[in-house]
Amino acid sequence: MQKLTNSENKGNTYLYFSFDADFFDTQKVTEELNINPTSVRIKNNPVPKSTSWKYKIEIGNESNLETPVENLIDIFEPKIETINRLKRDLNLETRLQFVIYININPKSSMPYFGLNKRTVEFLAKTGTEVDFDLYKTK
Repeated sequence: MQKLTNSENKGNTYLYFSFDADFFDTQKVTEELNINPTSVRIKNNPVPKSTSWKYKIEIGNESNLETPVENLIDIFEPKIETINRLKRDLNLETRLQFVIYININPKSSMPYFGLNKRTVEFLAKTGTEVDFDLYKTK
């Protein structure tokens, strides 16, 4: 069986789970979750326009996006109560962000995934928004 990839893809597909607000103590999120973020942005003038705490999973050129989503849920699902408490106490929003690079070469595989019941339940229990950024590559 041949492994499907986006051949010659110059983009690096990834996804991340984030906490976002105007301004908040990102260290408190790290301590409460006992998870180190892969990046933190602090609001500044003129940019960034908000503060964010992100945990990113690199996907690279793989077409299968379902496994990385499941890996992310494995990490954060046991923390649902903590996530909801942080959201309430710090007035935060959560987001599951997909950044997907699609190779427009007709011989390349298209990315695929599903939001299975477990993922949908996690998103619903945490009130997490889902966002997709799609970019074309050659």
